[in-house]
Amino acid sequence: MWFLLRYSWVLIIYTVSSGLYIALINLHYKFDYLTDWFCNDFETINDVYDYIIVGAGSAGCVLAARLSEDPTVNILVIEAGGRPSALLDIPIAAPMLQKTPYDWQFYTEPQQNACLGLNEQRSPWPRGKVVGGTSRLNYLVYLRGHVADYDSWVSPDCQHWSRNEIRSYFKRAERQLGRYANDSVFHSTLGSIPVSDLLHTSGMMDGLLGAGEELGYKIGDLNSGETRFKGGFMATQSTTKDGSRFSADKLLIGRNNVKILPYTQVTKVLLRRNFEAYGVRAVRHGHRLTLRARREVILSAGTVGSPHLLLLSGIGPAKHLQELGITVAVDLPVGENLQDHVATGLDLVVTNQSSPLSWQTVVNPWNPISYLLGQGPMTHPGCEVVGMVNTLGRTDELPDLQFMALPGGLSSDAGVVLKRVMGITDKLWREYFAELVGTPVATLLPTVLHPHSRGCIKLRSKNPNDPPVIDPRYLSDPRDVQVLIRGLQLLVRLTETEAMRKIGGMVWSTPLPPCAHLPLFTPPYWECYIRHITVTAYHFVGTCRMGSENDATAVVDHMLQVHKTSRLRVVDASVMPTMPSANINAAVMMIAEKAADLIKAHWHLQSLQVCHLQDVFLTRPTNCRHH
Repeated sequence: MWFLLRYSWVLIIYTVSSGLYIALINLHYKFDYLTDWFCNDFETINDVYDYIIVGAGSAGCVLAARLSEDPTVNILVIEAGGRPSALLDIPIAAPMLQKTPYDWQFYTEPQQNACLGLNEQRSPWPRGKVVGGTSRLNYLVYLRGHVADYDSWVSPDCQHWSRNEIRSYFKRAERQLGRYANDSVFHSTLGSIPVSDLLHTSGMMDGLLGAGEELGYKIGDLNSGETRFKGGFMATQSTTKDGSRFSADKLLIGRNNVKILPYTQVTKVLLRRNFEAYGVRAVRHGHRLTLRARREVILSAGTVGSPHLLLLSGIGPAKHLQELGITVAVDLPVGENLQDHVATGLDLVVTNQSSPLSWQTVVNPWNPISYLLGQGPMTHPGCEVVGMVNTLGRTDELPDLQFMALPGGLSSDAGVVLKRVMGITDKLWREYFAELVGTPVATLLPTVLHPHSRGCIKLRSKNPNDPPVIDPRYLSDPRDVQVLIRGLQLLVRLTETEAMRKIGGMVWSTPLPPCAHLPLFTPPYWECYIRHITVTAYHFVGTCRMGSENDATAVVDHMLQVHKTSRLRVVDASVMPTMPSANINAAVMMIAEKAADLIKAHWHLQSLQVCHLQDVFLTRPTNCRHH
């Protein structure tokens, strides 16, 4: 606590600076909301559009951008949140965006087997409530995962989602300067996502990459597509451009046939008696709207939002809907199969390196100027190194653990922001993390890549404004705990390498107070530690699982159409049957790229069929696009 006394004036400046940033964000939100409300634009909202996309996040924006390449269609993108401020483009400020109006501010139900060191044993689940969605809040890591991750997405009755096809869609979503210049599969088209190397790093990056190499792991580009490897580490690649966040909504700039409707909450998908979707009901500034789609309604509201809306519309488990008095339209396992990458290990490594993730970055007046010039620590996304490993050393199996290395931790900002947004209890902060304030720390964050634990999302009530019940059931399967134990043991081995010794890297030996009765760094101690320090990696998937029609666990088919319905699709992370071995934003954009081609091909075929039938009856139309 000596640091707090010695540098109290610096912490006051930091607290004021971060508070001012958050105040400016809130002020922008209120100004934009009032402007949108006052400049009533209801007369510019059409009753009918070709496509209605619910959700302006990574999936919704990429999908809208691709569909808009056909100039004959018009697209409505509905977003519950508002327009973003340029302040949201600062990569290092990502944690400060949580618990602002741009965040849905979801919480899980109290966890029985995990999150014991969090307030009420509930994990915060930040989700973007803003044009751009969670691509406006995330930590910008771009990682495809292992090529074999997607083999389980293929079924015998479907030719889509093969690993080679998925690889081509990843490449189409990217624009890495020169990286694919000679690759015939790569399309450098308008609307691609730029992927960049970090512009600012700490000494921890070289230390950890060197440590991985000493232990025999591959060091290099993990997006290269190798199918067999013991594991590897790479310097983080991020979805940034010139040091600023490149969020998905920027793909829609200049798209004249796309209308974005902010501050609009969709409350129901409208279905005909044959379960054909024809539009949505929504509320905008207190006004109820009925919006119709000529072609399709597409839900891109995310792993929480899409199942929530389906359930409100009567599509979901019949028993659950009946208990809430909702008329059942289609009985499907909506909301089941919830998965998340669960992590641990906050502030577990002590180093001698200065960190861009500390109070000094904000206090230094030169850093904002450097950021405007496209350089400096404020361009840092937080994560500096990523690693994918199989903790059992099996080269013929998927990696089961990811490391996300941050050159800082919960104590780096003296508890001003990170403690609050991560939900750490005051007691645990005082007894454990506060002693590290002023000490350079690193967080390597061992993360379960393919969790066996499964959770669910349900309705709290049939009121659309009530947040859903979110229960990930973290660590309910002991196999997930064992992966994390092996991950922490590997973390210790990494710190014992010569490369990490050069940067003063070592595991902090003070025991976690609730686990102090157990022998330090033994499996029982690590299990106790994991169950207390349980944090989300913000990678929620699976609640509208993709699968064949005869798959009782599936909600959508391999064309992403909701089973037993027509003209209704889900395009977002919720359709993933299983998790990729990576941060999921890259996979979400890949899904949207693939979905755009599926939708275009479907309606092109429909147009040809209708035109052919009308030709048979000698009434060939001049334009068949709306059939």
